[in-house]
Amino acid sequence: MINRENLLKISELKLAGKIEQMDDSKLNNFIQLLNSFADNLPAQEKKIKDALNAKDYETLTKHLSAVKEILGKIYADEMAQDCTKQINWLGSEKHEKIEAYMRYFLSSLSILSADIQKAQKQTGESSDTAYKNADAETKNESENIIAERLLEISDLKITGKIEQMKEDEFNNYLQLLNTFTDIFPEQEEKIKEALKAKDNDALTKHLTDVQDILSKIYADEMAQDCTKQINSISSTSFEKIEAYMRYFLSTLSMLSIDIQMAQQKIDTTAVIPEKKDEKIRSDAKILAVDDTAFFLTILKKILQDTRYKLTCVSSGRDALKYLEKSQPDIFLLDIEMPGMDGYELAARIKESGQNAPIIFLTGNAKKEYLAKAIKVGAVDFIIKPINKDVLLGKIRKYLR
Repeated sequence: MINRENLLKISELKLAGKIEQMDDSKLNNFIQLLNSFADNLPAQEKKIKDALNAKDYETLTKHLSAVKEILGKIYADEMAQDCTKQINWLGSEKHEKIEAYMRYFLSSLSILSADIQKAQKQTGESSDTAYKNADAETKNESENIIAERLLEISDLKITGKIEQMKEDEFNNYLQLLNTFTDIFPEQEEKIKEALKAKDNDALTKHLTDVQDILSKIYADEMAQDCTKQINSISSTSFEKIEAYMRYFLSTLSMLSIDIQMAQQKIDTTAVIPEKKDEKIRSDAKILAVDDTAFFLTILKKILQDTRYKLTCVSSGRDALKYLEKSQPDIFLLDIEMPGMDGYELAARIKESGQNAPIIFLTGNAKKEYLAKAIKVGAVDFIIKPINKDVLLGKIRKYLR
């Protein structure tokens, strides 16, 4: 029996609400479609690259249309939509931009193919007793790593608690953390809507819901701050409430991201250099890429009194030009940029042989958003608006 849960974990496949309704026959047909995609991808990839090299857009359109069709059938909806957009502007964009997008797109397809194959491999092995025992050991090791990472999140007051949790208690706690990260984007929107409408009753209700889950996950200080805000809503000016909520939502977003990163299968120690002497550390170079001058100015002000050498550029193209002659020690990349977004830029950075840590600047804490960023090389995130202590803390982690 195919384990549907393995496939549901692949964020590019929009299977929630679909795969649960499939009987065994339909599921097997779907698995065949997935295998067809994975099996045919190497040949399709070669055809696309050949068409690119020849600048044969008619042939390229044909191959992309074939890829789009199979992506639609396996419910990789967002990737299919991206493919359609690429097809529609093949004749109107410069070849360099088409080529850059295709490198990113082919990289995404390869990752999806690998995830599909991995999901089915895990399913096939799960019935083997020896594998189960080995998997149990891996699970225990993984849980220890997650516990250590959670202890590093200062907003979670779990020192002395998490160490005493039994396995089922720890799993229940992880479920509470996942509940928080799952519901936060929706709660954030509700809070913003209540603020916009100046609806204090609705705002109180949504903040109370947030306060409740914060208490359950031991984010004690944040829960207390939330309670104070709830109690003062009726007696505080709207401008002050609005200012506090911008700060509070930013803090919640950062907590959500930190929790998600703690549970990601990503070895951040692999990109943390060994401790260097002060002379070498004083030469640490940071490349920041953001199309908004305001955020680059904030970065400059925060880092102006530090030992770091900051270079700021406003586009992916300028960043790649800079990398032709320089090798930064860390990257700070905005995600949403015109032309070449942060995802594509990160992929290009990795392709160029640069191995420095990539930290994304973002205002979005959704799981799908983070998963996509991690797949193209992100090791961490910083929420906008940028908090000085958070920024310096993240940088120190990777430039110590």
